[in-house]
Amino acid sequence: MRPGPNLLKILVGWMLFALVVFAARLFSVSSPVETDLLVDNVKFGSLELLWWLSSGLLLLGLVFDFLRHRRFWKLSVVRELPHSLALGVKASVALDIRNGYPFSVTLDVTELYPDCIEAEELPFTLTLAPVSSKKVIYPVLPIKRGEARFGLTGLRVSTRWGLWQKLQWVGGEEAVKIYPNFAPIANSAGIGLEHQIAQMGVHLQQRRGEGSDFHQLREFREGDSLRQIDWKATSRQRKPISREYQDERDQDVVFMLDCGRRLRAKDDHISHFDHALNALLLTSYVALRQGDAVGMMSFAGDERWLAPLKGPARINTILNQLYDLHSSLETSDYLQAAEKFLQRNSKRALVILISNIRDEESEDLVVATELLSKKHIVMVASLREVYLDKKLNEPVSNFSSALSYCGMTETVRRRRRALAKLQGRGVIMTDSLPQNLHIELVNEYFKLKRSGRL
Repeated sequence: MRPGPNLLKILVGWMLFALVVFAARLFSVSSPVETDLLVDNVKFGSLELLWWLSSGLLLLGLVFDFLRHRRFWKLSVVRELPHSLALGVKASVALDIRNGYPFSVTLDVTELYPDCIEAEELPFTLTLAPVSSKKVIYPVLPIKRGEARFGLTGLRVSTRWGLWQKLQWVGGEEAVKIYPNFAPIANSAGIGLEHQIAQMGVHLQQRRGEGSDFHQLREFREGDSLRQIDWKATSRQRKPISREYQDERDQDVVFMLDCGRRLRAKDDHISHFDHALNALLLTSYVALRQGDAVGMMSFAGDERWLAPLKGPARINTILNQLYDLHSSLETSDYLQAAEKFLQRNSKRALVILISNIRDEESEDLVVATELLSKKHIVMVASLREVYLDKKLNEPVSNFSSALSYCGMTETVRRRRRALAKLQGRGVIMTDSLPQNLHIELVNEYFKLKRSGRL
């Protein structure tokens, strides 16, 4: 219990009354005339008696109001959490607060919410009518992936006379998972895949009917090549019939995700690692829709392995595997990761390694990609910092900025040289800004599918 606002106001009035009584005592003592002294003593005695009576009544009121509200048994709170949360996307949490007393209750409400959540509108104040309930909704913003565990709900309740406030914890603990922001992909699941990809800026090279798996026979169309004509079917139907092919299915696509310190950088409120996760999820979604099997392996930190499997529902398994995965402070060992991958997966696959490639690590990565390339098609997706691009485009105005420009130019040059060295060894390369990585990955995936390499 702590004093309420009404008690503080009453105490201020009580102290002012005490000052009046004290001033009256001083005036009566200093009065020179005996008759005036008698009158003043009578007046002071009445004031003093009134002060003592008010003090006694105040004390009784304080004790009575304290004892009858030592605990508010008939106040309850039911929390309603969303089924899941998406990183960086605002959501709402509902509190159903019920007052079972025959009098109104004023209370301050707060929540024990986790560090991975921002809730700017807590605490809040409300008044509940007698025997009623009220549903209050407050917004939350997830700022970190993983499990968000909400604790008890705190109610600071004012007693009926407002003399005291009681802090009471009600409700229970609940948890909700914070996933990468996969909502834009899920919301557009009903759109045709190629139209959906085109909206994102990915350009597909159309090669109608020239995949590697036979799909169906159909009438010859303008633009079909002569080698597509099925001459036996043409002679039977007495009109040109073409064979239509589709891209080969049942291939494996496996991501090797670097969880080391290279992807801890941030250019905005989302880290490079979260951008990499979003790109991995989108490319997985596209590959699964194309009939391929998708797997994942993380290294340089929390090591996880998900064997390649196919089916549209597989994306939920990948989400649950990755939602609480975070980057670490470890240095990435590409060669060790390649060796572990080869021990786990022997079937030919498209291996997509996502990292931030630097010149000092290029030799280790070259050896790792050569090892992987003996059995698999290897793609390296590298993220580059937005900061470097911005600084290189700024004008050079003084000696200090000239030195900074030269240093960054050398860093970029060495980095490009490392990437070119990998590309010269037959590795498929993408080098993109974090926010464009998902487009680059999907683009390269479709190029491989259309070329027949995958």
